Amino acid sequence: MPGISQLLDIGASGLAAATANMETVSNNTANASTPGYNVESAAQVALPGSGITAGNGTDVTSIQRAFNQFLYQSVVQATTANQSAQTLATNSQNLAAIFPVSSGGADGLGAAISAFFGAANTLTQDPTSIPDRQSLLGEAQSLSSAFNAAGTQVAQGLSSVNGQISAAVQQVNSLTQQIATLNQQIAQQAPGSSPNALLDQRDQLVQQLGQQLGISVQTDANGAVDVYTTGGAALVNGSTSYQFTATSGSYSGGSVEVNYTPTGQDVTDSLSGGTLGGLVASRAQLVEAQNSVGALAAGVAAAVNGQQSLGLDLNGNLGGPLFTVAGPAVYAAGTNTGNATLTAAITNSDQFTPANFTVTKTAGGFAATDTATGQTTALGNGPTLSLDGMTITVSGTAQNGDSFEIEPTAAAAQTLAVATADPSAIAAASAYVVTPGSVSSSGGSGSGITDNNAGSIQASIGGPATSGGLPAGTPLVPASAFGQTLSIVFTSASDFNVETSTGAILTSGSISATTGGEIAIAYPAEAPASAVETVTLSPGTAVAGDTFTLSPGGTGSNGNITALAGLANQDVVGGQTLTNAYSTLVTTVGNYGQEAQVAATAAQGVLTFAQQNEQSVSGVNLDEEAANLVAYQQAYQASAQTIASAQAMFQSLITSLQAA
Repeated sequence: MPGISQLLDIGASGLAAATANMETVSNNTANASTPGYNVESAAQVALPGSGITAGNGTDVTSIQRAFNQFLYQSVVQATTANQSAQTLATNSQNLAAIFPVSSGGADGLGAAISAFFGAANTLTQDPTSIPDRQSLLGEAQSLSSAFNAAGTQVAQGLSSVNGQISAAVQQVNSLTQQIATLNQQIAQQAPGSSPNALLDQRDQLVQQLGQQLGISVQTDANGAVDVYTTGGAALVNGSTSYQFTATSGSYSGGSVEVNYTPTGQDVTDSLSGGTLGGLVASRAQLVEAQNSVGALAAGVAAAVNGQQSLGLDLNGNLGGPLFTVAGPAVYAAGTNTGNATLTAAITNSDQFTPANFTVTKTAGGFAATDTATGQTTALGNGPTLSLDGMTITVSGTAQNGDSFEIEPTAAAAQTLAVATADPSAIAAASAYVVTPGSVSSSGGSGSGITDNNAGSIQASIGGPATSGGLPAGTPLVPASAFGQTLSIVFTSASDFNVETSTGAILTSGSISATTGGEIAIAYPAEAPASAVETVTLSPGTAVAGDTFTLSPGGTGSNGNITALAGLANQDVVGGQTLTNAYSTLVTTVGNYGQEAQVAATAAQGVLTFAQQNEQSVSGVNLDEEAANLVAYQQAYQASAQTIASAQAMFQSLITSLQAA
């Protein structure tokens, strides 16, 4: 009877194996659409027989999942790269929408800049025209509104990105906790068990973590996974998880930084890959755009207000500011131990480079570090420091290690505003006009100018300048005489005096017959520091008594509005014209968008390829499962038939024995 008994055992093992396989197929089919599920199969071994007998059937030793570590790691890495690229592409496209790339800047803000200077040019034709002055003020308002809109949209984009960074940090913390918990649950499984569902869940969570930031994964001898950032910070170690915190920046400037909780270290700049890496890169682009458009706004205000202050309005007064704009913001680090405060002002917009800086007190003095490039510049000990067109003033005492963040133009675009609604406040007239001859006293009116000059010298207004840029020896009329009618009176062929209307001599000089000469009139204190109005004397010779009259520009003078309109073609922002600076911004933003889109398309292709490779090994193929089910059904039926045959043989043997 051992043969019949063995036959029954073999059939029973076949039934059990077929059942296990059908259960596995059923589980595979049920989870065909379950994310992260790896197709399973029953691992069988043949049970050996003894002697020359057949084997003793089969045994299902485990339920295995089709998992390839290399392919899985490829998917995790591709997921990380793709999520980062898609995040950056989305934010780059949103940024590009603020500055119309397709027109090269001709629309939106670019059009507003052109319209403003176009209105200034129109006013040069008739500087007394109130409608034209109103039109210029209207275009100034449109320009400020365009800057406000662009600046506000960029600021909102930054706020949104900061919020997304905080949300991503929360998601990272949640995922690391879940992975650590699953590590513990897997370790607690009974020996020989197959915790495939837990392994699938953990691998899926690791992949989701890779969507949030770049990670590296290691599996230890106990089957637990340890997870690290690409910068080397541990996120999961066995059953322990380590957290991030999203906090306001060290300088309270509104930025969000990511700190590694175990050490308190700011790791924001070391994050790469995934949503967090894409958001950090997006924020850098937004900050650059905010600084650039802010520098444009500050440049417009500085250039126009500076020119305004050099001319006369319809009331004969020096022009006041046409625009107002917020100056640089300075934030002190919360860890500072000294009592120093820093203030900053952009004093030369043409030399200013849009960037944010960290200014730190060291043993050798103050040093400024560009937060985007990391480039450091020594500034000295103060109390007045110069940095890229800015003047920084230090008050109080700074201790070594104290630091300050300077955001020169972060708020400039959204705060640009028109300072006046009075059309007569536009300073269209030159500070002075020059006329050959002297004031006539005929009729006692003193109103006419008679030209009796006999020499070949000609005089013209050279335009505003700074005293530091004048040739050595240039005669300088003091600011106390500014606004008075003055006379240039030649006492010889080359020598002259500058006199008041009463004949008082203010200064004297001489000219060259071959190169001519120059005179400067100092502006009063309300004008830019060291500003002077210049008068150019042509080469030639004079006759004693030749006179040129310098009169304050009247209502019909257009010298200053002509100069203001000409600012459109002058380098006023970082060595560029306003139009070119805006075009550069538009081109930069456009390139960011195009590069990000190309990278996103490529990253998606790599991810799709990696997923297809993984699914070819680990995915559920329903056609294959259907075929397997039929095979296992047949195996089950065959095993059942074997048992039935053994039972019949046994019954026949019993019957025979009873008959005997």
